[in-house]
Amino acid sequence: MEKINFDAEFVERILEGKKITTIRKGIKSYPIGKVVELTVNYKPFAVARVVKVVVKRVKELTNEDAIRDGFENRDQLMNALRRIYGEIDERDFVTIVHFNLLDRL
Repeated sequence: MEKINFDAEFVERILEGKKITTIRKGIKSYPIGKVVELTVNYKPFAVARVVKVVVKRVKELTNEDAIRDGFENRDQLMNALRRIYGEIDERDFVTIVHFNLLDRL
């Protein structure tokens, strides 16, 4: 089963349904309908289904994108992306993976 790995700080938000997307730097391929394991430190904590995938440039990210990703606003999201990926340019592409939680492990 494919895995999507998260930092530990995001697990609670995912399990509470406050984080229903993950934003990954670059153009990534996640097949819609695919069931994936959500992991932290590569250990599974939940199972989810990929329901939508959107590719856009960083400059196109909105407050709504940030809220779906578990943040209060775009600024918080951008700070997290910089912490995770280092330098991130407004012209860079990101892949937004929307998922539905199926089960906790």
